[in-house]
Amino acid sequence: MIHKLHFGKRVAIARRRIGLSQAELAEKLGVTAQAVSKWECGSAIPDVELLLELSHLFGMTVNELLEDTDPIAAMNIGGEYAGGVHYFVPRAEAPQRQGFADALRREGWVARNWRASREAREHPFLPIGRRIAMRGGLILEIGAGPGGGFMPFILRADPNASVVVSDLCPSVVEEWRRFLDAEVCSPNLWYAACDFTALPFPDNAFSVVSDAGGVANCIGDRRRALREIHRVLRPDGVFVTYSGFVSRDTYDALPETARQRLREAFPEAFEDLYEETVLAGFRRIDSEAVAGWDTDHDESGFASLCRELGVSVRWTGYVRYCYKD
Repeated sequence: MIHKLHFGKRVAIARRRIGLSQAELAEKLGVTAQAVSKWECGSAIPDVELLLELSHLFGMTVNELLEDTDPIAAMNIGGEYAGGVHYFVPRAEAPQRQGFADALRREGWVARNWRASREAREHPFLPIGRRIAMRGGLILEIGAGPGGGFMPFILRADPNASVVVSDLCPSVVEEWRRFLDAEVCSPNLWYAACDFTALPFPDNAFSVVSDAGGVANCIGDRRRALREIHRVLRPDGVFVTYSGFVSRDTYDALPETARQRLREAFPEAFEDLYEETVLAGFRRIDSEAVAGWDTDHDESGFASLCRELGVSVRWTGYVRYCYKD
């Protein structure tokens, strides 16, 4: 089945790539600019002769112009495909996440977070999204969650970026698929429900793996997740990861009782995973401090325990660019 809107978007992308306006493309093909506009808006498809001319002009086959491609399907890695989502975990939501999944849908978290990312004039993820988008290639967003991770900012920088949106929670992936199909209708977005401690993808499959807190909040072995991310990256690929943690200096300045209680309850809050990232195979790691926050203005369980203990703790946010080469 030919998706007219996706066809139109491919024509627009290819036209811009060779530096033509709609009027200039129309002149080359001997049609009106209105005809080109109708193609790109998804309201019409040209006849066979014009399709052949377009394929020669763009350096694409007619099939590449007309048909959607699915890089996940092309990998031949099994799983179940239904409703536009590749499932590598059970489709039924895990019982312990059912309340979260119900609230996700009921309260419209995906739409709310997407619109917030669009309206933000300043956000620490804006330059990161641009930097990821500029690398091109196939991007894997892991642990997208209801905020989408870096994906909304990647698409803000380049609406035509090729991104696989993934999460362990099938409801998250399904909601993103439903929302983005209606909101952006991009032919370059694909969806996978999978566990990133055991990624289903083959070696060297992605140019970028992006992670806005997924590994830090991983369900399972974070070290294994880092090794899996390294494995699926191309030799020239980069793992872009954001996390927040409590620095050693901040931790050491806390009263002993507070240190003990906080570490027992939230051990991950004090782990920056730098050494584990190196051990996973990443030899070059560039770190940048991008944002920070404190527990006085937070409603997390960690912040609640800090208030109970009578301490205020500062978290440091970092983005790391971890290169496979």
